[in-house]
Amino acid sequence: MSYVEPWGIIEENKESAYLRLFPFSLTGKAKIWLQSQPNQSLTSWEDVERNFLTRFFPPSKYLVAKYAIAIFSQTTDEPLCEAWERFKSLLRKCPNHGFDILAQLNMFCNGLRPQEKMLLDASIGGSMMTKSAEEVMEIIEAITANAIKHIITKVYLQKKKGILKLDIQSAILNKLIPQQMEGLKKQMTKM
Repeated sequence: MSYVEPWGIIEENKESAYLRLFPFSLTGKAKIWLQSQPNQSLTSWEDVERNFLTRFFPPSKYLVAKYAIAIFSQTTDEPLCEAWERFKSLLRKCPNHGFDILAQLNMFCNGLRPQEKMLLDASIGGSMMTKSAEEVMEIIEAITANAIKHIITKVYLQKKKGILKLDIQSAILNKLIPQQMEGLKKQMTKM
């Protein structure tokens, strides 16, 4: 009996679907590489995967990328949201890293500064170890999404190309001072 996935692809046809769709996912050097392969040399998805990874992720590159994931650490001035994005980028650069979700979370959390670890633990309501990996991922994603919005707003308020933008306090003061000056001018003219 064939296993039918929710989107209707029968398991046996899945490999042929991958083989047919794979060329459309490539650009640049990867597309040139695929076109340079001899006819009938890539007859199974396993062949394609093995040859593609060998060409674009040789063992030396793989080991360097995997090591970068394993020794991840947050930099001194790096916000949690940027550290999370950088960590996910490291994972994308090494698609065959082999780390399960729990190992990934442990590497990320172990690489955080102590105050960021405390923030995560407080957000989780205790220790990260008391929650499932999926719950921890959801919390990290929620915290970082909110932080990214805050950083974007802060940057927008502080900088705009060619124009000096003020933070909220300075903007309020710059609006109040001219109003107060105008009020003083009116009082002076009345005298």
